[in-house]
Amino acid sequence: MSDRQNDRPEEGGLFSEDYEIPKRENPYLKKNRAKAQADKPAPSRAPVYEEEEGSHRKRTFSDWMFEHVKLIAAIATILVVLMLVLVTDVVEIVTDLVTQSQQAEKEELTLTYVKGLSEKSSPISWGDLDRFRRDETDAKDSVTWMIPVKGGQYELWISGSSTSKPPAYVYLFDLETGDKLVLGEDNFDIFIREHTKK
Repeated sequence: MSDRQNDRPEEGGLFSEDYEIPKRENPYLKKNRAKAQADKPAPSRAPVYEEEEGSHRKRTFSDWMFEHVKLIAAIATILVVLMLVLVTDVVEIVTDLVTQSQQAEKEELTLTYVKGLSEKSSPISWGDLDRFRRDETDAKDSVTWMIPVKGGQYELWISGSSTSKPPAYVYLFDLETGDKLVLGEDNFDIFIREHTKK
């Protein structure tokens, strides 16, 4: 019996409603379809990144920060220290400018005034010299004012533990010889006469 006869149903015949014509694919079309599928490029896939040596994963900024967190912390610390130093320097500069401005407004000490202090019956106080231009040194337990005398040859020093207490000493220095006069004890006129240039 032929294949066509085997494809027919046993009952109902060729024109039966239940009969289905067998589907046979054209060999030529089947061959071309297989070739087309072989030539079709494979679908692109998102690259899978692996944390392995030799991989080509694109590094991100977050990766760099994580790996260099200690370096970043060190740089941040250095920047903070530099900023503190800068602020401190600025404060010192401003303070010096204010001090210089205040000193420029003060009077210049004269020998005549120093002579009056040496002849003063009451002890010399900080207030007697506060209005004159001076340089100051303020240590932990000592305060010293160095007041230049007009003419440049002499300088008066007043020192003590605090400006709120009486000074420990008041000296008049000859800057050329280094000699000193203790105001209120030594003779002012003799000292000046011995150190006056002839």
